[in-house]
Amino acid sequence: MISMIKAELLKQRHTFQKRLVWIAPIITIVIANILMGKEYVQSAAYNWWYVLILPGTLTMMSSFLIVNEEKRKFHGMFNILIDVKKLWYSKIIICTLYLALTSMVFWVGITILGFIFGNKISIFNSFVASILLFILFLWQIPLWMYLSMKKNTVFSMILSIICNFGIAVLCAVKSMWWIPFAIPARVMISVIGVLPNGLKAEYGNALMHGGVIPVGIAITVSLYLILSYITAKSFGAREV
Repeated sequence: MISMIKAELLKQRHTFQKRLVWIAPIITIVIANILMGKEYVQSAAYNWWYVLILPGTLTMMSSFLIVNEEKRKFHGMFNILIDVKKLWYSKIIICTLYLALTSMVFWVGITILGFIFGNKISIFNSFVASILLFILFLWQIPLWMYLSMKKNTVFSMILSIICNFGIAVLCAVKSMWWIPFAIPARVMISVIGVLPNGLKAEYGNALMHGGVIPVGIAITVSLYLILSYITAKSFGAREV
């Protein structure tokens, strides 16, 4: 399995999805810096990040990772692998690493903005927020990989925007916040005090209750494991 992961990393050296790891957070921070005032630059960057740019980036990375390989018939790996599911798992792991890295790049950028303009979100809360976003978005990796393989990248991107933007904004502040797509937006209210619409949550707002955090983690991590297993099983049953 380790050798397969190393091979996947080598194949990703000059791909667009690898560049997205750096491009997406930098673009988010630059846009927030240009469009928003100093007081709101951090909260605006976080809002755009978890509602739109991070989901879109993750969908593209997950989709390109599998679609590009499928066009090449997986380099004939189906003919030599005893357990084809390991190929699927290795791709999930690579995309998981990409998600972790892009989350940390974003945190570093946000921290630098804080030093320049003054921290409106503490370094610690920002770090916790980035770690949580990494965990809460994990489950979407096998989902978008599988849907892109069955359909195409455009289908996955459109569905991702509808779910991660529409559902997040509508459900995160309501009793249905536990819907997986809405969980990141709801948890961010508790951690950094920013509502899905970009406004600051007032102190004492019931939406800032931290009890949603462990529940959100439990739901999304469970989905990550379940979807990884189900999609790997389906992938292993196909013929190329």
